[in-house]
Amino acid sequence: MGKRVEIEDITIRDGAQCLWATRLSTEEIVPIAKTIDQAGFTVVDLTGGAAIDTSIMYLQEDPFERCRVLSELMPNSRLNFNSRGQSVFRWTQYPDDVAELTIRVFARNGIKSIMLFDPLNDMRNLEFSAKIAKEHGLYVIGSVTYTISPYHTDEHFVEKTRDLVEMGVDAVSLKDPSGLLTAERAVGLLRQMRSVLHGQALQLHCHTSTGTGEEVHKAAMDMGEEGPDVYHGAAPPLAWGLSHPSHEFLVDNLVERGFDVGLDMEAVRDMSAYLRYLAEKRGLPEGKPVSKSEGEGTRRHGVPGGMFSNLRSQLEDQGCADRLPEVLEEVQRVRHDLGYPLLVSPMAQYVGTTAVLNVLAGRYEVVPDEVRNYLLGYYGTPPGPVDENIQDKILNGAEPIKERPGEVLEPMVEEFRKKNGPFQTEEDLVLNIFYSKPILDKWNLKNWEGYRRTPKNATTFLMREAVTKTDIDEFSFENQEKKITVTYQAD
Repeated sequence: MGKRVEIEDITIRDGAQCLWATRLSTEEIVPIAKTIDQAGFTVVDLTGGAAIDTSIMYLQEDPFERCRVLSELMPNSRLNFNSRGQSVFRWTQYPDDVAELTIRVFARNGIKSIMLFDPLNDMRNLEFSAKIAKEHGLYVIGSVTYTISPYHTDEHFVEKTRDLVEMGVDAVSLKDPSGLLTAERAVGLLRQMRSVLHGQALQLHCHTSTGTGEEVHKAAMDMGEEGPDVYHGAAPPLAWGLSHPSHEFLVDNLVERGFDVGLDMEAVRDMSAYLRYLAEKRGLPEGKPVSKSEGEGTRRHGVPGGMFSNLRSQLEDQGCADRLPEVLEEVQRVRHDLGYPLLVSPMAQYVGTTAVLNVLAGRYEVVPDEVRNYLLGYYGTPPGPVDENIQDKILNGAEPIKERPGEVLEPMVEEFRKKNGPFQTEEDLVLNIFYSKPILDKWNLKNWEGYRRTPKNATTFLMREAVTKTDIDEFSFENQEKKITVTYQAD
């Protein structure tokens, strides 16, 4: 066997976020949790910003209870929390004490890994979170986020990789949220990033939204020993499309090239069968590979799928859906004006909203507060120079900070606790810091004992579902060793 390569599973968080608007409840995950645990993934990506928002605002769930329930069912898995460093999992920047509290609470509730990224690739915003995560025994993945601009050069990405290595992260991920990488670009960057690692695992996190995903991953595999140590993938139907390649695609191509993968493919197939059943039951879409022609628009304007949908929705609300092409062009001008921030949360939302306002109200006549804070330096250093005329117009003489934002922002945890407490638990404190009282007042938690009673494996769940159907005469379950057939008879 050749080099050992591992797979990180992104089905539950990123796959569901990309294809099912994160509408995957804990009750729906529980039946497949033990199967995922048995599959042998190096990391299972569980939660992060959109998943936590959705838990509270739409699913009426406790995001910390999700971690506790699934960590009990998945004792062999590193469950991952996806964090924006100084923004943690929300939109604005928070002081260091909020980041420390949040990481500590997630670690206590079963999280064993943290994937850190910054929307400016300003790695200073990840330093404190990486340090705290290591103190709590978490596996730390530092992400270098890919985009295209005059300032996102090979030197930029290699410098950011070095920054992460100096922090002592366990792994470095080349993160391509918009699927903009080409095969040639991916190989060049991965090779240069590998050259500055000091024992860290090299990961590839590349979405397939533009139709280049298959060739990017195959080209990375063709690098042999120099290529990634870890690939990110998902189980169908939460693979492909705006998501990531399927596990089957990754494993088949890796094995074909002589790599030792070590996944339990029967468990992977069980995951896929269960999720396909769930998709059919709920009428949810299955991800499909995107052709290059279908992905041409995204490659041209660089707007990821979630941001594209949000822009269209904003314009429809204003009765201006026909102006979407203007807004997409304006997104590129705003990126130029603001020094080419990455189109990932939260900067994607700020750039997109600014582009909509510029088209509808005039250029920079109305500016979101967070864009002003960005220009004041509270999100870090932009990758490229900011247009001085735009900066002067928005800041009106105010001077940007130069320090790491976490050092400048005043500690808030104890003051918040005194002013708004008492809180029964630190979990309650965290949620009250990140969410307003009106949002939490509408948060009516489900009966969590129901999750304890949910079947704990996919086969039992599917059999229970099957016996409740009145339109089935016969059903069967089979694996490589045996087949079970159940036939209904008239009374």
